[in-house]
Amino acid sequence: MEELLCFPDKGNVCFGSGKDCWAFTLTKFARIYAKKFGTELEKLRKRFWGDNYYDAKGKKWKTEKYADDGKELKRAFC
Repeated sequence: MEELLCFPDKGNVCFGSGKDCWAFTLTKFARIYAKKFGTELEKLRKRFWGDNYYDAKGKKWKTEKYADDGKELKRAFC
């Protein structure tokens, strides 16, 4: 039997709304963006959860909240 804890970055958590009839996993978004940007699905899925920030100007992932130019970045998954 596998581990019974829930980890969104491992793909075993689904976010959804029964009222509005929608659901998704981080894997689903990672698959879309990996295809769009030509990168690995696993790398993106891990970046989408936790304190990870994407600096679009610098084109790199960061764990700090601020870009190199001092601008405040948004979390990857909000």
